[in-house]
Amino acid sequence: MVMTPPWNEAFFELFREAVARYYAGCQRVETLFTEGECEFLSQLGCAPHVLFNWVQLYSKSGSPSPTTCLLLMAVRRDFMNQEQEGAPYSGAAVLDRQLPAFRVEFSGMPYLPRIIAKAQAYLLGAMGKDLVFPCENDQKFLREHGDIDCVDFLKLVWLTKADSAKIYDFVRENTPSHIISSEVE
Repeated sequence: MVMTPPWNEAFFELFREAVARYYAGCQRVETLFTEGECEFLSQLGCAPHVLFNWVQLYSKSGSPSPTTCLLLMAVRRDFMNQEQEGAPYSGAAVLDRQLPAFRVEFSGMPYLPRIIAKAQAYLLGAMGKDLVFPCENDQKFLREHGDIDCVDFLKLVWLTKADSAKIYDFVRENTPSHIISSEVE
C-alpha cells in the first residue's frame, strides 16, 4: 500500500520543487504547477497564484521562508475548514486597487487598514493575482511595529474578525516608542 504524505509535508515539498522550477526558468504561474498540484492546492484553499507569488518573492528576497509559507497555509486551511465549512472561496477576487491606499491610517497608524484588508482577503482565499500576503511592504510594517510575525498577525485578524481597533491595540502595544512618536508627528 502506497502512503501519501500528510498535506503539510506534501505542501512543503511542492514549495521546494516550485522554487527549483522557478530557478530553472519556469517563471509563469500557468506553467509552474501540474494539474494535480493545482488540485492539491485547491483542496487546501490555495489558488496557484498565491503559492506562485510566495515562490517568486522567496526566490528574489529569501522571504517569506518555506516554513512561514507552510504556517500561513495551515492558517488558511484551518480558516476554510472552520469558517467556510471546508468550501473554497467562490466570490470575486480582491484586487490591489480595491484595498485601502498605502497612506490610509487607522488612529494615526499608516498602512494598518491595508495590511488588515490583505490578511482578511488571504484568510478568505480571495487574493487577486496582483496581491501577496505578506509582501515586502507587509513584512516591513510588521518588522517596524515590534517584529510581529506575519502568521501571528494573520491569526489575530481571524480571531478579532478583522476588528481594526483590537488589531491597532495589539500592534501599538508591540511597537517601539520611537516608531509611535514618528507616526504621531
